[in-house]
Amino acid sequence: MARLSSVVIHCAEPAVLGPFWSLVTGIPVAEEDLRAIADGTLAPDEAVLLRSPDDRPDVWLAPAEWLRPPGRVHLDVVATAAELETFLAAGATVVTRDGDFDLFQQLEPALDILFYD
Repeated sequence: MARLSSVVIHCAEPAVLGPFWSLVTGIPVAEEDLRAIADGTLAPDEAVLLRSPDDRPDVWLAPAEWLRPPGRVHLDVVATAAELETFLAAGATVVTRDGDFDLFQQLEPALDILFYD
């Protein structure tokens, strides 16, 4: 069965919202992102990762410019090739293919298949 691996929140200020969502979810900001936020070196086009230490999905805070419209949330799932075919049959369409990653979009909220085995 496919499993939810990440929730991605598109926003204007990932460096501000990352720590906020970390507080809300109890999922810590990844060490490298925490350092970049503290040092002020997180670039405007960089995302912030809340890396789950357990079986909860990770949370990404990504700049709104990466995907329109701003404020959009989409789900990242890990699926097998057979599950991928099921998603396509259910109406998902290919948005882009990038090496090992196949990204698919359904109706809102978007569904991205990051990788499959």
